[in-house]
Amino acid sequence: MARRAGFQVIVEDRNIANKEKKIDTGIVAAMTKDAYTIADKATDTITLVAGDADFVPSVRPLMEDGFKVEVVFWDHAAKELRECCSKFISLNPILNHLAY
Repeated sequence: MARRAGFQVIVEDRNIANKEKKIDTGIVAAMTKDAYTIADKATDTITLVAGDADFVPSVRPLMEDGFKVEVVFWDHAAKELRECCSKFISLNPILNHLAY
């Protein structure tokens, strides 16, 4: 469905223990590349849908360089991530709308 909607879909293989690998670093790489190659600091907003503090080292320099970075996640997102972005948008109020 995402591909049909025009999104680029990247799927990574899981490791031997059936755990996700390379996902967070892939997001960071894509976000940083897009920020410095196609984003316009004056008009664009980078939106990260994640709540892990591991994203702080990528969000913080983008913010320092003048990019607007919004984080969208549930309220249990890491406090440090919520505090280092331009805006935190909670998914908690719409949780019922996300369920089947």
